[in-house]
Amino acid sequence: MPKAANDLILRDRLQFDFASGGDRTTLYGRLDLSDYVNVVKKDGLSIKEIMIQPRLPTGEDGAGLQTLTNAGAFFPYMSGDAGGNTDAFSVLKIYGTTRAYQNAADVGIASPDVLCVEEYYSFYTASTATPGNESFGMTHIRYGPNDLHPDGFLVVSDLLIGVAADNVKNGTLGDITCELDIMLIAEPVKITQARLDELLAQAQDL
Repeated sequence: MPKAANDLILRDRLQFDFASGGDRTTLYGRLDLSDYVNVVKKDGLSIKEIMIQPRLPTGEDGAGLQTLTNAGAFFPYMSGDAGGNTDAFSVLKIYGTTRAYQNAADVGIASPDVLCVEEYYSFYTASTATPGNESFGMTHIRYGPNDLHPDGFLVVSDLLIGVAADNVKNGTLGDITCELDIMLIAEPVKITQARLDELLAQAQDL
């Protein structure tokens, strides 16, 4: 979306690790917005867009197939192992929220205080009859603030970025570190007392 005259562009980077088996229990990173929100002054931010880019600076592809060292890009085929005889399915879930849900499994587009949800699905289909004919597939589903909150998502506190994963890599490589590059487009706004009281009640869940 185009940047309006009063909009701010904010950037941050978070890191998290996958376990050796490819799982990641629900984990949160916090984006510090204290320079832009102030409850006493009734200053808030209306978040219009958020872009989240997964990156693998270590260069591992997550599937046990290659080491990609130059680009540091997130490798979308997250499941399985070359020549394996077992089908595999993987998912990586990333979301933005002001409510600290205990489990990412409880988070969807109808969940309160959620401004974006992204899910990466990957599958590996083995071929025992004809070795070498294995297949991979990947799907990325994204619901951003424009989809869930067309008028902007109002915050008066820090923003949480949640992440969780199942079976995102072959277990023989050891754990890997993933980075999330985050960019926000947000507009500073003044908030009425009634709306502020409502937001502060929600923020108690942080």
